[in-house]
Amino acid sequence: MMRFFFTLLLCSALLGSAVSYSVIPPTKQWTTSNKALFGSAQSFPSLDRDAWKTELEHAELQGLVETAEAAARAAGQVIVSHLGCAAEVCDPTTDEECEIKTNLKDIVTQYDKQAQESVESIIRDAYPLHSFLGEEDVNPGAAASEAALEAALAKSESGFVWICDPIDGTANFAAGLTLCAVTVSVVYKGTTVIGVIYDPHQDELFSAVKGEGQSSLNGKPMPNLKEYHAIESIRDAIINAGCPADPNAFATSMRGVMALNGRSRGLRMIACSALTTAWIAAGRLNAHFGYDLSSWDLAPGALLISESGGIVTDLDGSPYQLETRNMLCSTNLVVHQDVLQILTEADAVSFTRSQ
Repeated sequence: MMRFFFTLLLCSALLGSAVSYSVIPPTKQWTTSNKALFGSAQSFPSLDRDAWKTELEHAELQGLVETAEAAARAAGQVIVSHLGCAAEVCDPTTDEECEIKTNLKDIVTQYDKQAQESVESIIRDAYPLHSFLGEEDVNPGAAASEAALEAALAKSESGFVWICDPIDGTANFAAGLTLCAVTVSVVYKGTTVIGVIYDPHQDELFSAVKGEGQSSLNGKPMPNLKEYHAIESIRDAIINAGCPADPNAFATSMRGVMALNGRSRGLRMIACSALTTAWIAAGRLNAHFGYDLSSWDLAPGALLISESGGIVTDLDGSPYQLETRNMLCSTNLVVHQDVLQILTEADAVSFTRSQ
């Protein structure tokens, strides 16, 4: 019976039906629920989220994606030039620490800001009337990122908001690990229409345009997930778990890891949502679940996956939107509903922010 309700909810989410069924008991509803923070899809009544269908021409979308790709590559040059920069920003002789945002796991370097400047410069030259939301311009913490997104959507006169994380996986970057990437998204009236993720270490540029029904890697279409990577069981799945900075969210993620361990082929914790979502779109991973993530972490990967034929929802099973902060994405429905059910049974979809 539980499997039936999960399938019904997910089908409703994917089809955009007005019908919805709650599969999480009321006592386990998310303290950080998107509905609690933003309400329903009508939270921004002035936004016509389907406007892109009639108001944006193909040529305009192509111009946007080309600019996004150029901006991402520019930030990538900063990343490869300063990989392993911890020695530069953390001086053991003076006991000076890295600049900490919310806690020891959430840091920023001078190169995050430099990379964002590279991105913003290219975007503003090409589209001076568009709004820009970069992670490095936002105060630390989940509440600040929520407020920044809300303000950007509400105040954009053009309807366009560019959203950027210049270095997703900063801790990896500072340590010299190549598990970091650039994200650039273009949002039009609340809907992500362009998603770009760039891995400068492998020179892999993942791109998606809303409505095309495919995503690309270095300009070449990637295989559709429905045809290319249709595994039949969670037992065959490689799943990435979120590594959130918030200790309560981290504990929740660990409950999920423990529940999924032994029921899937393997668990990973890469700590870079940009790469894990891009790899799902490419069929290299089968699922990823994460907690309390910002729009710059999720928007481009969500578009890549959906255009590639994969599944993206909130962890409560409701449809993904730009405001979603808790995401489950998968290569297919079989894996998606199995992971969702296991996480729910393990009480791994609910946490209270510690800050």
